[in-house]
Amino acid sequence: MWPGQRFSLALEGGPENMENSIIFHEQSEYQEILVFQSAQYGKVFAIDGILQLTERDAFTFHEMMSHLPLFSHRNPEHVLIVGGGDGIVLQEVLRHKEVKKVILVEIDPLVIHASKNYLKLVPAELYDDPRVEIIHADAAEYVQDPMNHNMFDIILADTLDPLGPAESLFEPEFYEFMHAALRSNGIVCTQGENMFIHFDLIRDLIACCKDIFGHAEYATTSVPSYPCGQIGFILAHKGSSSDKNVKRSCSKPVRRPTFQNDLKWYNPQMHQAAFVLPQYVKVELDDGLAGEDVY
Repeated sequence: MWPGQRFSLALEGGPENMENSIIFHEQSEYQEILVFQSAQYGKVFAIDGILQLTERDAFTFHEMMSHLPLFSHRNPEHVLIVGGGDGIVLQEVLRHKEVKKVILVEIDPLVIHASKNYLKLVPAELYDDPRVEIIHADAAEYVQDPMNHNMFDIILADTLDPLGPAESLFEPEFYEFMHAALRSNGIVCTQGENMFIHFDLIRDLIACCKDIFGHAEYATTSVPSYPCGQIGFILAHKGSSSDKNVKRSCSKPVRRPTFQNDLKWYNPQMHQAAFVLPQYVKVELDDGLAGEDVY
């Protein structure tokens, strides 16, 4: 996934303190899960040797993944989180008083166990919020179930990279299933990879979403501990049956935070700035907004 480069974090106390720096390390049915204490980045969460988040900069990704789509929807009552067993996206979603129900589909129970008991970046009681239902299942199978069609206002795919158990979550069929699971005017936001390294994948996913939703956008944020310090999001807005050809952009929030003081990264200005892209990205993705009405 990251040819020609390597990223490492110093352990707290140095390599001779490795045994004391490892907080949790187990192999589940699906993957290897590691939580360790770093020297400068706090607690670090890794799956199959791939860094997922650090205590120091997790908010830069998770606040944007959550609030870009949620503040682009006027009344997000029902939310589906795919993955996200670490609970950080869940915490951000629950800040919205409009949200009545959150379903978190995490295939691996050990991810939640490690997050609640060892990573501890969100309060453990968050998982027991009465609005939250946790389901341990394959997300691709869950969203394609006809019982879940037209169920959600927001779908947040906080997925791993397209390797191993997460590979199916980057296939066109999964986006078709998410489209069917959304209500009219619903919004999907997926982890969109790095524009310096994975641009071919991003271009293919944007094209896929345009075919399915009619319009799709790429937004970006900075995460120092991720490859090249950047990660993106793919957002697509499902129109209603009466205006399915209207291209609805998520680039401007339609609500404002009532909990702004609780946030470290997101604000309405950062929301709009996330959609300002380098010229080569704009050209290659051909966002199709020029000369068109976007609401």
